[in-house]
Amino acid sequence: MSRLLISWSTIVVLLGLGVAPAVGNTPFSLTPTFDVEIGNDAQIGPGNSSATGSGMGIRNVATRRRVSYATYDVTGVRNAGQVFLNVSLSNFGHDPGTVNVYGVLESVEHLVAQGINWNNAPGVKNNPTPPLDTDVVLDPADLTEILLTFSAPARGVRASTDVSQKLADFLNSDTNGFVALMLAPEGSANAIVRTIEMGADGGTRLQGEVGGQPVTARDPNPADQATDVYIGIALSWTPGTTAAAHNVYLGTSFADVNTASAGQPGNVVSSLGQSESVYSPAGPLAYGQTYYWRVDEVNGPPDRTVYRGNVWSFTTEPLLYRVQGIVAKASSAEAAAGPERTIDGSGLTGDLHGTGESTMWISGKAGTQPVWIQYEFDNVYKLREMWVWNYNGVFESFLGFGFKDVTIEYSANGTDWTLLKDAQFARAPGQDSYAHNTTVDFGGAAARFVKLTAKSNWGGVARQCGLSEVRFLYTPTYASHPNPAAGKTGVSPDPELQWRPGREAATHQVYFGTDAQAANLAATTTQPNYDPGPLDLAKTYYWKVAEVNAAQTPSTWPGSVWSFTTSEFLVVDDFESYTDDEGSRIYETWIDGWDVAANGSQVGYAQAPFAERAIVHGGRQAMPLAFDNSGTATYSEAQRTFAAPQDWTPHGVKTIALYFYGPAANTVGTVYAKIDGKKVAYAGAADDLKKAAWVQWRIDLSAFGTNLKSIKSLAIGVEGAGALGTLFLDDIQLRP
Repeated sequence: MSRLLISWSTIVVLLGLGVAPAVGNTPFSLTPTFDVEIGNDAQIGPGNSSATGSGMGIRNVATRRRVSYATYDVTGVRNAGQVFLNVSLSNFGHDPGTVNVYGVLESVEHLVAQGINWNNAPGVKNNPTPPLDTDVVLDPADLTEILLTFSAPARGVRASTDVSQKLADFLNSDTNGFVALMLAPEGSANAIVRTIEMGADGGTRLQGEVGGQPVTARDPNPADQATDVYIGIALSWTPGTTAAAHNVYLGTSFADVNTASAGQPGNVVSSLGQSESVYSPAGPLAYGQTYYWRVDEVNGPPDRTVYRGNVWSFTTEPLLYRVQGIVAKASSAEAAAGPERTIDGSGLTGDLHGTGESTMWISGKAGTQPVWIQYEFDNVYKLREMWVWNYNGVFESFLGFGFKDVTIEYSANGTDWTLLKDAQFARAPGQDSYAHNTTVDFGGAAARFVKLTAKSNWGGVARQCGLSEVRFLYTPTYASHPNPAAGKTGVSPDPELQWRPGREAATHQVYFGTDAQAANLAATTTQPNYDPGPLDLAKTYYWKVAEVNAAQTPSTWPGSVWSFTTSEFLVVDDFESYTDDEGSRIYETWIDGWDVAANGSQVGYAQAPFAERAIVHGGRQAMPLAFDNSGTATYSEAQRTFAAPQDWTPHGVKTIALYFYGPAANTVGTVYAKIDGKKVAYAGAADDLKKAAWVQWRIDLSAFGTNLKSIKSLAIGVEGAGALGTLFLDDIQLRP
């Protein structure tokens, strides 16, 4: 459909609004945020970098073994749903020569910053550092393939390279808005390009256009560099717009995943040509392991182009977790050396303890005997280990205040105590960098309280006893990580409840309801998910999961109560999904009066962008509906016909709401809505059509008098002889 024709009345309205339709893609030109020259030669030295301001040297000649880097901030360049196109570099020359450009992979691009040198830079061989003045050798594990090769311009000349699709693809794979490029010599080349420090004429500029739709995989789940990831996770991502298939690579080596390809997957797990944008590893992943993964998007025939994805990473949940939120109390304590010192991390550097006495607990000189210290957790935990750093004062080697023979007890309620064992704690050395040297095996005891009673200390003379630090580790047995997250709002009224299961659970008892104090047992499942069925809009629900295994003691671990609130409305159309591409333009869904003499409406603008980008109620787009009820036109109406009949009765839906905006230049008519041909007119003030403000219009669905379980079409229009102007529409919603 061509939109090159438009009525003079519509042009007048558009000019009155100051709307200037954009044409084509949006160009950009970025100067570097940082650039640097590093070398493995005697002049710079592998531990230094060059920031003289004269230029970035790219050399591989005697006494000049150098590469350079430039970084760019692309966060403000690309809007949602856009990709980089026609990308090139614009260089200001100093010494000519041939240069190869590589992308620095996102996992190591943060190293391209102040302090970078040959010894710590990504992309060059530096472990071990090669001899000075030897040939430049690159490290492909940190780099993409060559994205672009160019000849540096002559001195004082600025010249742009050819456009590079590989460079555009690299930019499209970016997930954090920061990109780093390496400029390296080709063969024995010698080249210099002016740098950002040279002023307005300097800098290797990154230039091109943005537009269209993204073609690479993005939005990884788990997020890049996420930690504490469930070992049973299914990996997912948002696919590229044109992707017909996906090649997935997963492994524990960045280098292996980075270099894997469909023809040579190497030492990684791969799933080639899969149709779904979800990948479930075969069997659970390993505890505490860092994994790397990549998704290449593959076009369908005839081109079958492969768009390489970024390498993402995540680290799985640990085998054991550390108990947090502990309260400590003791039989007595010296001033400024209370029992809380044993659980607050004071004195620890990493996992090594110092000798500062104010960072430890010690009982009072005249304190009651026997000396004891007790720990209370925020819940009952299945304890596996206790790590002990004994008292580690400077004179501990002969004073011996540290616990020696110890009675260890535990309790689930603080009243009924069970003896775990009598044990001996190892003596501390009285020196800095002291690693814990006692590990107590709790064997999975269910405990909320632990009490340590000293029967003796290592000195055997003074009655005081003390500890530096203790740490409790447990196996997670409760349901955790609820999805929807606890307290989340705007949840779909058709949710699937999911959670991370307790490690020993055989079944899961799900309690669900609208009363936090009286959620009923809704189901017992063998999988960590539950479908509660359709829910009402704008309502808060409460749920919890009890993890059950009759073969374990205790057999049941009751969970916390979580809540979520469903969204306030369902979206009929928010106009965000329309693009300027054929097949997804706004006027191809909302059919106007383009070829109907009696219908004076026109949806969208004559040129791209076809949707409205400035006057919006929510998001980034609204629908412009030009109306002109003159001449042969007696009404102006746009209609959307649904691909499948819609049921507008679930979830407590009772009304349809929409927002409209009429500029002051409009002439008055009557706004109306139709469902399957049944019309309801706007009952508000007639001047709302030219109020120059967003107006919400709510309509009781029963007023349409049609079958709400099978809605086939929705139309919005303006009637009234002579009505002329533009109506902007946004956020059509179903509400309770």
